Amino acid sequence: MIKLLRVDDRLLHGQVAFAWTKSLKVNLIIVANDKIAHDEFTKMTLGLAKPQNVNLTIVEVKKAVEILKTDKAKKYSSLIIVNNLEDAKELIMNVDELHSLNLGGLREREGSTRYTNAITLTEKDVDICREILDKGYEIEARQMPSDNKQDIKDLIK
Repeated sequence: MIKLLRVDDRLLHGQVAFAWTKSLKVNLIIVANDKIAHDEFTKMTLGLAKPQNVNLTIVEVKKAVEILKTDKAKKYSSLIIVNNLEDAKELIMNVDELHSLNLGGLREREGSTRYTNAITLTEKDVDICREILDKGYEIEARQMPSDNKQDIKDLIK
């Protein structure tokens, strides 16, 4: 069962690894990223950030879609993490079990505008959010599980 799909440009770090996994009671973290799936050093580093009792899989986005469609994946309580909205959209549009998206951290980039303390979006990001929202999905901004949800549709009006 997928507990959360999160966009965080830092991927797996302390607040994700411990606060979110504990709050959601997940036993599998899937990092879906085409570049990192082939970067052994970064994969090793991310492996050091995961809680001891949680499995970690780092794969390309298309492979994550394949995995999430299997019966075996449904037996896990999963947290899926991507570092950009394009990858999140790919997962949302191809995995029926996904119905919402958490924006946890997108740092300032060229052409981005700040929407919350932790979220900046480019025009392309806003377009992707609107496309996801138009399909009936929820998008919320929240860094920590204890934070109040901020509905993105209210922020990107």
